[in-house]
Parts: sequence; C-alpha cells; structure tokens
Amino acid sequence: MAKLIPSSLTGRLLLVSMVVLLLFLPLAGIVLEQAYSNSLDRRLQEQLKVQVYGLMGLADEIEPGELWLPESLPDERFNQLASGRYAKVINADGKLMWQSQSSLNLALNTVNKSDVPGQFIYQRLVTDESQTLEASRVSVIWESTNNVEHLYTFIVAESIEPLLAEKRAFRDTLLFWLGGLAIFLLIVDVFALFWALKPLKRLAEEIRQIEQGDIQTLQTEYPTELNKVAHNLNTLIIHSEQQRSRYRNTLQDLAHSLKTPLSVLQAGLSKIDKPDAKEMVSTQVSRMNDLVRYQLQRAVSAGNSPIKHRVNVSDCVDKILAALGKVYHDKNIQFSNKISKSCIFYGDENDLLEIFGNLCDNACKYGQSLVMVADEATGSSNTICIKVVDDGMGIPEKQQQLIFERGQRLDENNEGQGIGLSVVNDIVSSYRGHIDIAINELKQNTIRVVLPGAVSAEPPL
Repeated sequence: MAKLIPSSLTGRLLLVSMVVLLLFLPLAGIVLEQAYSNSLDRRLQEQLKVQVYGLMGLADEIEPGELWLPESLPDERFNQLASGRYAKVINADGKLMWQSQSSLNLALNTVNKSDVPGQFIYQRLVTDESQTLEASRVSVIWESTNNVEHLYTFIVAESIEPLLAEKRAFRDTLLFWLGGLAIFLLIVDVFALFWALKPLKRLAEEIRQIEQGDIQTLQTEYPTELNKVAHNLNTLIIHSEQQRSRYRNTLQDLAHSLKTPLSVLQAGLSKIDKPDAKEMVSTQVSRMNDLVRYQLQRAVSAGNSPIKHRVNVSDCVDKILAALGKVYHDKNIQFSNKISKSCIFYGDENDLLEIFGNLCDNACKYGQSLVMVADEATGSSNTICIKVVDDGMGIPEKQQQLIFERGQRLDENNEGQGIGLSVVNDIVSSYRGHIDIAINELKQNTIRVVLPGAVSAEPPL
C-alpha cells in the first residue's frame, strides 16, 4: 500500500484530487440523471392525465349505459394506426365502449375492479408486439338522465420509446460534459497545485544555493505560512556561522597563547647542560608544536558544514604557486597551472589552500624541476578532480597510503614533522572526497584529489 502513495506533496495532492473527482463526478452524474429521468416520467404522466380529461370532456351518454365519443379526435396521433398514443373506454363489465383508431387490434387490458373511482392509476404495459407503454386510467361514475349511475373507465396509453430516447440523449450529453468538466478541473487543479507549491520549490532551491555557496541567506518574500520557516532557517544559518567563527577564533587564540610558552621553552633549551635532558625536552616541545598545529588545522576545517561557498580553484592555486615560487626560488622549479578558470570548489577557501598548499609544497620538496596542477574529468556533475604532478623519484606503492598517516615521513633529510599530508587527508575525507597516488606514463608522481564542485558552462567574472 505504501508503494501506491506518492512520496512528493504534489503527487499526493494530485492523487487526492483525482480520487475526489472520480467519486464526486460519477455520483453527481447518477443523481442528475435520476432526477432528470423522474422529471420526464412525471411529465409523461401529466400529459396522459390531460389526455384523459380531454376524452372525458368529449364523451356523452346518448342512452343509459351507452357512451359516445367522436370517431376522430383533435389529437391526430389518436387517429393514426400504431402512432404510439392510444385511448379506450370500458364499462364496469369490461365491455369496450369506444377506442381510438390508433388502438385497433391493440389490447389494453388494464381494468381492475378494485380501482377507486376518481383515482388515476399509472402502470407500464408490454403489448403483444413487445412495445412498452405508459398507461393512465381513471374510473368515473356517470349519472344518466334517469338518475341511474354507470361506471366507465377511461384509458390513455403512450409508447415510452421517445421518452427512453430523450433519456439516452441526456445521458450521453451528461457524460460528455461531466467528462469534459473532469478534464478541465484536473488541468486547473494541476496548475493550481504547481502554483501553490511553487514557494516550496523556491525554498528548496534557495537552500540548495546556500549549500553550494551561491547565496548566504534565504529570501523572506514567501507566503505567510513559509515566512516563519524562512526566518527561522536564516536565524539558524547565521547562528551556525557565528558559532563556527567564534570556535575558530577561540582555537586561534589558544594556538597563539601556547606559542609563547613553547617559544620560551625552546629558548631555554640552551641553558640545559645535560645532552640527554636537552634532547628529551626538545623532542617534547617539537611534538607539542606539531600537535597544536595538527589539531588546529583539523578543527577549523569547514568540511563537515552543510553550508558551502563557491571557490575558484584556479585562482587559489595561482596564489599557492606564486608563494612557493618565492620560497623555492633557488631550485628553478617550473610551475604550471592548467586548471580551467570555470572550475569551482564547493567549500571553504582556507581548506582548499591548506590541501593544495601542502601537496604543492611536497611536490617542490621532492620534485626536481616541475610542479604542475591540472584538472580532469570525473564523470560526475557534482565533483571535480585536481591532480598535482611533479618529476620526483616517485613514491613506492607499499608506502603510498602510509604517508597519509600522522607523523609518517619517507625522507628524513627534509624538514617537517609528517603531519601535512595527514591534515590533507582529514580535510578531503571531511568533504567525502578521496585522494590517491599514481605514477603517470612519464614516470611522474601524480596525486589526484576528488572534491565536491563543478565545472561551470561559463567561467566566472
């Protein structure tokens, strides 16, 4: 049963509307048809009653027990054989006193001795020719000139075929208009639903834009019912950003606060005479420095935040390569940025700088003369792939995953504590991306990073 119920509000409302239409319109059609049919039946009975009164007005008793009516009646249908309208007069003994020319060879045996004089009786008859008639009869007491009373029964019958044809025509017309009305109401209902639910779709689209960093807050030009929702969401977004900002500032203050005592300890190492104690203190101070830096970088990462910003990857890489060009000026490294200008990262710019700052810095340390950053297709419209290539000696396959663990270093001759790639891995993982290492066809180190983002149809202005 749950599978038959649509998951969307639009689908559910459309389903309810269709069920209401399917229940209401057929019921309304049945009621209207029945009411119209009853009105036609009453109209026919009234017409028969008028015809009976007309016969009674033309009748005259010429002799006691002998009733006279003209051979031809004003209504021509009584004068035509098998015309569909018939009339007869019968006495109390069932003897035929008179009949219209149309009713020759037609038996209208409807007399019942229990009939009450003056009371009209209506009934359906089926003739020997299988013709269905609506018959009306009334018994009257006729007083003769000698004050003798005689009972006569006036009978008028009419074929119901024209009545049935009129009912069928009404039914066909009713079905046509009700069907057209159902289609019209359904179309109007669809447009009304899409119009009524348009603010919800706009709200969902704006939330998506906030997640991708296109806008910062929701608009408040919504219907009354959604205005409070938009206002509360804006309050939540602003509070979340403020709380995150305070968290970052507090951690940065903590880092600066720890830097001073650590610097004092570092400076005091020269006053320690014992080599073993000096080495132990130096090791622990360095370790404390590494831990502070590592935890600070992890804490300020925005990867776990649902609210992202649009960051141009090429511009960020240009900043990184420009800074590294000054640091490694003596190595004469050739830097190359081949990232498309329309490549956008959905996240925090500091995280992007931290990721590729570490990767490019390692490429400069272990490469010979080339550091290239480029993008490549991922097969998905929601992710981007950025690769960092250098011409170093290459990373052994067995150690490719090891270097992403904190404190692990492959080359002890270069400076560092082995936490840079660990931070990179943590940040990439927080964005639900992934990072891998390979050797390309030119025997060059290639580190690929997949992150949330997109390549726009047009480069940003």
